[in-house]
Amino acid sequence: MNPLVSLKDVSVTRNGRRLLGPVTWRLERGRHTAVTGRNGSGKTTLLKLLRGEITPDIGGERVYDFGEGTQRTVLGLRQRIGLVSADMQDFYFLHTPRVKGRDVVLAGFYDTPILYDRAEPGEEAAADAVIDRLGIRELAESELRTLSTGQVRKLLVARALAPEPDILLLDEALDGLDAASRAEVVRLLDLAGERTTLVCAAHRTGDLPDCVRHALALDHGGVLAEGERAQAERVLCEAAPDTLACDLPPVPEPENFEYLLRMTDVSVVADGKRILDKIDWQVLPGENWLVLGENGAGKSTLLKLILSHVAPYADGERGTGTVERFGGMTMDEARPLIGVVSPDLQAGYARELGWEVTAEETVMSGFRGSVGMLDEPTSRERLGAEQWLDIVGLHGLGARRLRHMSYGQQRRVFLARAMAPGPRLLLLDEPLSGLDPASRGLTIGLIQRLAEAGIPLIMVSHYAEDRVPAINRIMVMAGGKQRFCGDRSGFEADMSRG
Repeated sequence: MNPLVSLKDVSVTRNGRRLLGPVTWRLERGRHTAVTGRNGSGKTTLLKLLRGEITPDIGGERVYDFGEGTQRTVLGLRQRIGLVSADMQDFYFLHTPRVKGRDVVLAGFYDTPILYDRAEPGEEAAADAVIDRLGIRELAESELRTLSTGQVRKLLVARALAPEPDILLLDEALDGLDAASRAEVVRLLDLAGERTTLVCAAHRTGDLPDCVRHALALDHGGVLAEGERAQAERVLCEAAPDTLACDLPPVPEPENFEYLLRMTDVSVVADGKRILDKIDWQVLPGENWLVLGENGAGKSTLLKLILSHVAPYADGERGTGTVERFGGMTMDEARPLIGVVSPDLQAGYARELGWEVTAEETVMSGFRGSVGMLDEPTSRERLGAEQWLDIVGLHGLGARRLRHMSYGQQRRVFLARAMAPGPRLLLLDEPLSGLDPASRGLTIGLIQRLAEAGIPLIMVSHYAEDRVPAINRIMVMAGGKQRFCGDRSGFEADMSRG
C-alpha cells in the first residue's frame, strides 16, 4: 500500500526566507505522528503543505494516494484531510461571530468556513453524533461570540472529526482547553485514530493521544530527529533552551495605591446568559494572582471588566456592581498603566491589520495603546521596542511581519508590547498558550523576574502547574462564580487533599 502522502526533497520558501526543508518524509496510513519543534521550526508550514494550502518550491515532489491512485495535487482530496488550527479559530472569531456552533461542525463536510447550503440528513446525523459524544450540545446551539476560546476549540475538533477524514491534522488543537476537556478530546482522538491517520503538532506531551507513537522533530525547518515518539521528544528536549538576552530595564517606582483593583458585587450577563455572578474581589499592592477555571468559567470576562470592555450588569434591586482601579482612578487615567497580553488583542491585529505589521511596530504601538502605529515613532519608542524584543528572545526579528511569525513568536511579541511602556499592572490571559517548552520556560522565567522587580500581575490559565513562584494569591472560577479566593498556601493545601 502506498503512503497517504509522500514528500521528497520538499522545501517551502516565502519572501526569500526558507520556512521548511528540504524534507523527505512519508505519512503511512495508520502511523499516527507527533510533529514537535520549537516555535518557528516549521510545524505549521508542514501541516499546511500536507493539506495542500501551500505548494512546495520547484524541484520538490509531493504525492497523494488515498486508495484511488497517485496524484500530485490536493484537488478533490481537501475534504478528506481534516484540520484544527489557531488560524482557523481566529477566522471564526473575526468574521463569523454570530454563526452557531452546529453550523460550524456541519461546514466541515464541505471544507468551507460556514454552511452555505442545507446539509444532507446523513451529514446532520454524523455531526450530531460527534457533538453528543463530545458533550457539547449547549455549545452547538450557541453563537460563537458568546463562547470562550476553549469552547470554540471543541467545536473545531468536532468539525474536523464529523466527516471521518483519511487524515486529521491537529495544530495545537488542545491548547486552550481545560483539563477535563483535554482528557475528553484526547479520548475521542484515540477513538478517531482507529479510522483516520493523525498528525499532531503539539508542545505538551499531555496533548497527544496515546495512539500517537511516532514522532518527527523539526528545527529551523529541517528534520532534527525521526523515530519513536519518546526518542524524538528526547532529542528535542536536549536542544539548548533559550535564555534571556539582556537585563530587564528599570521598573517604575511603585505608587502608593490603596488597592490596584476592587470589584464589588459584580455580575455580567450576555444574551441572557450569566457569565459572572456576584463577584467580590480585591487586588492589593504586593499581590500576584492566578485565576483558574474550566472553559467558560468567566476568567477572560474578568479581565475584560478590568479593561472596561464589558460593563457590570444592572442586577434588579441589587443595582449595578462596581469596578475600581488604582485607588479610584478613572478608566482614562488607568488605561495607560495596564499592560495586556490576550488572544483578543492578538486577534485584533489580524482583523484590523491582516498581520501585515512588523514585530517592532507592534511593540511600539503599546506606548500609544493603539492597534498598529498611527504616526512616526519617537526614539524612546524605537529603543524600547528593540530592548523588549531582545528580552523575549526575538533579537533581530523586529522587521519581520507578524504574518511571517509563528503563533508562539507572536505571543512573545505581545508580551513585549505589554511591557515596553512600563505598566503598573500586567494582565496575562493564557500567556503560555502556543509556546514550545523552551519558549514557555523563558516566558515563565521572565514573568517571575517581572514580578520580582515589582510589576503586579493577574494571570489567567487552565493549568495550575503554570503558576510561577511569585504567584501568592489564587482564585478558582466555576460557572461564573468564585469557588476559591485566597492565599496560594490554602489552594495548595486543598489540592493535596484531592
